[in-house]
Amino acid sequence: MRARERLARALGMGDLQLSGTMPSGHTGTLMPQRMYFVDDSHATFDGVDLGRPVQLTENPRIGDVPLPARGVLAIGQAAWKILDPAEYERTRIETARDLALPGEDGP
Repeated sequence: MRARERLARALGMGDLQLSGTMPSGHTGTLMPQRMYFVDDSHATFDGVDLGRPVQLTENPRIGDVPLPARGVLAIGQAAWKILDPAEYERTRIETARDLALPGEDGP
């Protein structure tokens, strides 16, 4: 994981941490397997142009979690510690039910 963090820094993504605690209290690990840089993009919000992708000198943060300093789409795996097993079980059952094919009831 640390090798991937060093590689991210060398690729201009700044100081990333691929594991840590999110503002919600969940701890987890991200393991990107493929990354695609976003060099060109167009976004508007309520008719206002939000600008183009840039590479920042400092990493933006959500709480204490640093985000990439440049636009990137990462594909890979993530694992997060379950804080509330009962909530997890309810969510798992509801998600399975929502994903069931028509005519199936799910678990």
